[in-house]
Amino acid sequence: MFPKLEHDVVTWKSAFRPAPERVHRHSTPLDGVPPFVWHGAIRNPDVARLAGRHGDGFFANHIFWPASHTRQMVSLYRGAFEQAGHGTAEQAIVGLGGQVFVRERSQDAVNELRPYFGHAPGYGHGPLLEDFMASTPLTVGSPQQIIERTLAFREYVGDYQRQLFLIDHAGLPLKTVLEQLDLLGEHVIPVLRKEFMVNRPAHVPDERTHPRSTPPTPRRSGIRHVGSPAEGWP
Repeated sequence: MFPKLEHDVVTWKSAFRPAPERVHRHSTPLDGVPPFVWHGAIRNPDVARLAGRHGDGFFANHIFWPASHTRQMVSLYRGAFEQAGHGTAEQAIVGLGGQVFVRERSQDAVNELRPYFGHAPGYGHGPLLEDFMASTPLTVGSPQQIIERTLAFREYVGDYQRQLFLIDHAGLPLKTVLEQLDLLGEHVIPVLRKEFMVNRPAHVPDERTHPRSTPPTPRRSGIRHVGSPAEGWP
């Protein structure tokens, strides 16, 4: 059951966990506007369908699985979104994960990540780095390689609104992670923000954010990063 809200007091009756009785809330939605909801999933198709039925956003993990799996999950979500009457399948709000490691030269990136990859709990003692790169969205290389691979994600999910990069994976030291931020911010993100808008249909919406967010001029791109402007939703 959903909580019953009485000013700043919550009463919630549930069959699955201890029920709070007149518990005081310590935070409320900004300006009384509920935040846009994202449903994230790795492999559960029911999550994708639930997000579509409610007209919420769907975030596909897109880390350890091949493109065919992500295509199926996003397709289920878009179909449920359209069937529920929230708009066309192309207007559904989609986000993707994806892990990267970038250096100015591609071979330097591969050589540097390899020992971390080989011993990381999530990767190590399994496939070769090159095999994992070929079968999952893991992209290791130069800025241009990161750009081209990321833009190609649209080939199997369509135009989408949010891209989240995992950069502190495989046990990388803090210094290296901060260098990744610099390289992405200087050489990759600005290009992606521009290129994601090329040939993007006008009816495909931008990411939904809080109405108080500063609207950009001109229309913003489909890549969101810290400090970027955002459009409010109607």
